[in-house]
Amino acid sequence: MRGAQDVRRTGCALALTCAAAASAFLVAACGPAPPGDPRPGPATASRLPDARLYADPDHRLYGTAAQLRAEVQPAVAAGMTAIAQTPAAIWATGQPGEMQKIRQVTLAGTQAHAIPVIVAYNLPGRDACGKFSGSPGPGSAGYLTWINQLAAAIGGGDDIVIVEPDALPDIVRGCPSPEQAAERYRLLRYAMSRLGGLPHAQVYLDAGNPGMFGNPARLAGPLLAAGIRAGRGFAANVANFQWTAAVVTWSQRLEAALGGGVGAVIDTSRNGNGPYTGPDAPQWCNPPGRAPGPAPRINPGPPGIDAYLWIKDPGASDGPCNGGPAAGQYWAGYAEQLAQGLIRLPR
Repeated sequence: MRGAQDVRRTGCALALTCAAAASAFLVAACGPAPPGDPRPGPATASRLPDARLYADPDHRLYGTAAQLRAEVQPAVAAGMTAIAQTPAAIWATGQPGEMQKIRQVTLAGTQAHAIPVIVAYNLPGRDACGKFSGSPGPGSAGYLTWINQLAAAIGGGDDIVIVEPDALPDIVRGCPSPEQAAERYRLLRYAMSRLGGLPHAQVYLDAGNPGMFGNPARLAGPLLAAGIRAGRGFAANVANFQWTAAVVTWSQRLEAALGGGVGAVIDTSRNGNGPYTGPDAPQWCNPPGRAPGPAPRINPGPPGIDAYLWIKDPGASDGPCNGGPAAGQYWAGYAEQLAQGLIRLPR
């Protein structure tokens, strides 16, 4: 979830619409493909079934929106409410009670004919490069047990599952030791096999973003070694800010390098203004001036792209930087900045 790439913005448009379930942002997050990038049309996995995505009705941003209305900030409150109503992923990170939450969300999604997005993020020694989300985790044996519990909580649900942001990119970037990398590959293969074996779940292994890896073909071998073929494909731009158009092209190149037969999901939760290029460092951690990107939707159009998703919760901090609390903790202030960014986007 690290890195930034300066991609020239060519213009953006915003339209706010209301559907029966929630408001959604339709932001054309723009930016040309890098010069010389091919636009391959590899054979990819068949389209996902068209369906709604599940939005948590208990999101904490609703409370912040109500407070903003009370403080007579109606425009920001409306933006915050729209963000809260937009489907975003629920992260499982090894916390007490999370499996009950996953079961409840999966059941609620089934009853509402909507698909939840779940992120598995509890690998031992996670975030070895970035550090802010680092945790020793449950140990190797404990992680296998945890994955089994997560699989049981999802069961027969139609959930989309994102497996271990950072984990594979960390290996490629050389942050874990060779011994740790070998063990991490084993654990990722187990997670992909166990979760990918669920009857209706669609499982994607995190692959990083164009700011990390200019040449996505570099990831093909590691992704195969980590068990990508046991799931449906890979996730790109998780918790990052790269322009959607650039990530689409990058993902298509990676699909071609993998030989086709896979799909990609792209995190568009905070890329409405593209990557941050100012002086605050690290540039991926709570950067100022960002905005929500394209609305989450399944089968958004580009070949090989299964979905645009809000994988990073806009209400969660990246870490103790730029005034934020610890990684993953709720931070109303940053969500308010995103709502302000939404207001400032050209219409």
